[in-house]
Amino acid sequence: MKESDFDYLDVSELPAPEPLHQALVAVEMLSSGRFIHFHHRQHPRLLYEQLEKRGFDSDTRRGPGGSCEVFIWAKDDTRAHERALKRAALYVPWNTGKDSP
Repeated sequence: MKESDFDYLDVSELPAPEPLHQALVAVEMLSSGRFIHFHHRQHPRLLYEQLEKRGFDSDTRRGPGGSCEVFIWAKDDTRAHERALKRAALYVPWNTGKDSP
């Protein structure tokens, strides 16, 4: 997978509500076949409902040091979905409580 297949959005140093705002702006600009790798210092609870309303889906994983990695794609974009899950597989699922490999 090439980095050109996705947009990396690091909001880990931003105060609320900037991470949510940045994610919502980024999804509206997402082109076909691409996904967003969203890196946050904590689990972005408020993000998921907003993604659903806009027609996006996601997979959440645990990153280094307990960070949260969210992979976001348009629900009707099969290619982006496949690419996002391939990238997400580098991390453990969020609910396991383990650190990433």
